[in-house]
Amino acid sequence: MAETFKDIAARLRDEFADVKLLALGQTVYWDEPMKASLRRFLDIHLPERTMLVGVHDADYFSKTPADMEPGWAMVPHNDGNTRDLWVATGEISRLFGSETVPAKDILAAHGVQIETIARDYPGGKDALLDTVTEAWGWRGLVHVNSGQEVACCIPLAEALPHILQLISWGFNATLDSISDPAAKKLGRMQADELVSWVTEYANAHPDAYISDLYCNVLKRFYGRLLGHPPANLELTKATSLFRFNTQTAKNGVFRLLGLFLSPETHACACNIYNQSVEGSDIYTLDRFPPGAIPFDLVIPHKGRGTICLREDEVMVDLDEPVSIKVDGRPSTPEELAELLEGRFGPDIALVGKALTLVLMISSQYIFVLHEQASGYVPSSEKMAALLNEQGIGMQFYPILRIGYSTWDSLPACSASFSLPPHMADTFRQGEITSQEFADIWHPVLEEQRKLLSHLSSIQDTEALLLFLSEEKGAPWPGRTEEYRRADAEIRRLSRQTEPVKAESVRLRELSYARRQEVQAMEAGKGRHFRTYIKPRRDELDNLEVSGTAFGPRADALRAELALFEEERAGIEQKIEQKRQEAEEMRTRSLELKHQVQQTEKSEEAQRARQTLQTVKYEAELARLWMVRDAFLTAEGLSYTNNRPSAWWFLLADPELKWFNRVAETAEFRFEEVAPSRT
Repeated sequence: MAETFKDIAARLRDEFADVKLLALGQTVYWDEPMKASLRRFLDIHLPERTMLVGVHDADYFSKTPADMEPGWAMVPHNDGNTRDLWVATGEISRLFGSETVPAKDILAAHGVQIETIARDYPGGKDALLDTVTEAWGWRGLVHVNSGQEVACCIPLAEALPHILQLISWGFNATLDSISDPAAKKLGRMQADELVSWVTEYANAHPDAYISDLYCNVLKRFYGRLLGHPPANLELTKATSLFRFNTQTAKNGVFRLLGLFLSPETHACACNIYNQSVEGSDIYTLDRFPPGAIPFDLVIPHKGRGTICLREDEVMVDLDEPVSIKVDGRPSTPEELAELLEGRFGPDIALVGKALTLVLMISSQYIFVLHEQASGYVPSSEKMAALLNEQGIGMQFYPILRIGYSTWDSLPACSASFSLPPHMADTFRQGEITSQEFADIWHPVLEEQRKLLSHLSSIQDTEALLLFLSEEKGAPWPGRTEEYRRADAEIRRLSRQTEPVKAESVRLRELSYARRQEVQAMEAGKGRHFRTYIKPRRDELDNLEVSGTAFGPRADALRAELALFEEERAGIEQKIEQKRQEAEEMRTRSLELKHQVQQTEKSEEAQRARQTLQTVKYEAELARLWMVRDAFLTAEGLSYTNNRPSAWWFLLADPELKWFNRVAETAEFRFEEVAPSRT
């Protein structure tokens, strides 16, 4: 439950007087500057309190699909050809947009038949997934030259044209969503100013890096959103916060590292880490080289690699791994720092992997996060609890969460918007005022979630068509009738051909049975020959050889042989008769089958089947778009309500009445990272 900021301030004053607040983000063009709302409340209740804000520049710049062309690119995110995309430093969302991917599994879970649609979709399954699973209104800047490229090492001069392209896309697309011409003109002035921040800094600092630019822009955002230069605000970067050398190794952020270095706690800490990531997509330590601990070393202009501890070496798993021979494993952060500084110099940084980074921060700072930010936190809290249970718990400061009512605050301004296509459909209007939006967005989201549930329950095409007719109107009532007529025609033809099919099958089975009888009779004929004819012929042959071929015995044998050969002829006659019957039945069965095929291939039948196929494809495609639009609306707006891009407010409402209402109504709560030890 959210607390009043007076309660938050009291706890900050009484319990955490010497603990700095840390706001750290990877890009300034998303929600990070929104934390100016915290500075706003601090200015009222704790004006002397320092707030540390910075840029997380110790992570990879981007991770791209393997088949992407080298160089710079601005790309969307989908569940198709950019499924494996990861972008942090260079991402942006236009107004109403977010990196909300309607993945194929989500679509399938709501009844969408991807494979059925893909058979007829132009371009096939790949084109379908690229189109319908794309996160609306989001773009990411990637640099496809090195999988080990860390954000702190990207020269601003090299990245500048691509950053300008990225923010220009976001700004221009946002202005397209502002429907009032006068407001759009004011928004354009704001956008031009935001672009000038970048170009002015780049011109004045030709040797800077992207993170330097972001720090500068971050402070300027705070100033604009607060309406005055921010006081008691310190700028920082992750590479500074986590700089790891003999002078910094005793810092609180490295206390957790000590648990993985100490011989007494190493094995337990590694086991707890592995337990904490179970059931998530975070790798356990055995997925890394032997001796891995959940920390990476960031080496300027060399990359970022996992630290691996072995009995005779410390290895850093870079693109080209670096091994440092040791007589014994380092057992403290100070020993490891001395070793690594001796090899790489004092400007390296040591950062935790995923959940350990959160715990590193919480060891020294109160980490400021928006609601829904950082999916690693639950695993971090699990790890802290497990450490506590094993008696090696540490002190972790709570996370300070900030919750916003972004869309409920819209009536503070008098803006009007052109809604994106998916929202125009779900809101049932193309243009909307800020007041209207605030009034109906909650009911719209509830309606879309109910729609998703209902669409997932529709199993057959006719039920889907009836739903589309009720929900969408034209042309679906007409398409439903077409489908029914085509289905009735197929059923009529089926009734017409059913007895013919049945007779064809009956004759085919009888023909088979006759052939089986023929085989059995052929076998019987063989046995008859071997039993009655061959022995007598052999005996006659022997009599001829012995010169007694005309005696009584020979005559008796010839008489018996004549009788048995007559029997054999009768058997052969019956076999031939059965064979002819089998062939006649087979021929007739094939004739009837051909007759059925001719009926089924008739113009009427083909037209009916084509109608069924076409209407089913259209209905399933309509369901797909409804699911996609409902998901993007429900999940996208819910997410951006808590994590809006700060610059939206400058473009959509330069007077900042909207932002001020959002900041005034912000809710704060402490989230304990570790349970209290008793």
